[in-house]
Amino acid sequence: MIIKLIEKETVSKGGIVLAGPDAQEASKGKVLAIGSDVEFVEVGEVILPNWQKAKPTKYENEDFFVVHEDDVVLIFEGDETSA
Repeated sequence: MIIKLIEKETVSKGGIVLAGPDAQEASKGKVLAIGSDVEFVEVGEVILPNWQKAKPTKYENEDFFVVHEDDVVLIFEGDETSA
């Protein structure tokens, strides 16, 4: 699977600049492409991968990650966060 890290907001909806990401909050990724052997994850879903096993890659100066389906910790339902 190819995923893109969803950047955390640095400014709140009210315009307040946030100090930095919460260390306790895990980073999400949006699934951009899947292989033929992927059964439980679909393109467009927001997931929490095991970032230690994600393999970083670049394409046209953008950062992406390759993640195996076995390394998906959580699939978010109804999460409309875009990447």
